[in-house]
Amino acid sequence: MANRRKQKLFKRDGFKIFLKIVILVVVIAVSFWLKLKWGNSIFSFIQEYKWIILVIISGIILYISWAFFEFFKKYRQNLRKTWYFFFIVGIVLLLNQNGFEIKEWQRYTLIAGMFIFVDLALFLTPGLKKFAGAEMEPINDMESVNEEMKKVISRTQGRIEQFINILDAIDSSRFKTENWSDIESYRSSLEDFLAVYGDTCRQEITVFNMDDTALFKQELTGTLGIKLTDDEIKSLKNNDVLHFDAKTTLIPFMARIYPVVITVDSEKDVLDIDPDNLISLSTIHSWLKQ
Repeated sequence: MANRRKQKLFKRDGFKIFLKIVILVVVIAVSFWLKLKWGNSIFSFIQEYKWIILVIISGIILYISWAFFEFFKKYRQNLRKTWYFFFIVGIVLLLNQNGFEIKEWQRYTLIAGMFIFVDLALFLTPGLKKFAGAEMEPINDMESVNEEMKKVISRTQGRIEQFINILDAIDSSRFKTENWSDIESYRSSLEDFLAVYGDTCRQEITVFNMDDTALFKQELTGTLGIKLTDDEIKSLKNNDVLHFDAKTTLIPFMARIYPVVITVDSEKDVLDIDPDNLISLSTIHSWLKQ
C-alpha cells in the first residue's frame, strides 16, 4: 500500500509540470550543444533537405492518423500546430537562402496552396460536412463530445447497478456490534465499510479525521501528496465536495457522528455519482449502528 501511494505522488499535476519544464530545459541545452558542435553542418543539411523533411513529417502524421486513430483524434490540434511550426521553419529557410523575390510569386503561391491542401487533407477533411463553396461545418468535435457523453452515461448506469449490488451484500450485523467511542474507531470502521465500494469501482478510498485541521492537512499530504489551501479547507468544512483533479475527489461527511473527509483516488475519472453514492453509504453506515 505504501509503495502504491508513493507511486501516486509522481502522478500529481505538480510533478508533471516539473517534468515538462525539465524536458524543455534539456531539449534547449541539447540544441545549443548540437549547434556549438555541428551547427553549420546541421543547418546546411536542414537547408538542403527542408522540403523532404516536411514531406516525411506529413507522412508520419498521415501514418499516425491511420495506425493510432484515437491518439490522432485526441491530439489532432497539437499535431496540426506541429505541422504549422515545421512549415514556417521551411519558409524561413527558403527566404534565408534565396531572399524574397517578387518575380517568384507563382512559386510562393504554389507553396501556400500545398500547405493549405495538406492542412485540409490531414486535419480538416474529417471535420467538414460540406466542401467546395458549400456550407463548411466542423462536426468532429461535437461527435467526440457525444461519444464522451455516451461513455459517461454508460459508466454511470453501471455504477448505479454496482451500488445496488453493494447494498444487497451489506452485512449489517457486523457493524451493529462495533463501539465507536472515539473518532479513530469510527474512521476505521467507515473506511472498512466503504472499501467494498472502492474494490468494486477500482477506487482507493481513504477516510481522514477532520477534527484537527492541521493534523488532517499533514496526513493528507503525507498519504496522498495533496496540499490544500485555506479556501479549500473552508469549502470542505462547508460540506462542499472538492475535486482535486479528474481522478481524485475529497468528500466531507461532517454532520453524522464525527467529522471526517472521504478521499477517492480512482484509476479512471471519478463520476459525478460517486460522491453521492459514498455519502449515501456513509449515512447507511451510521444507521446500522443505531
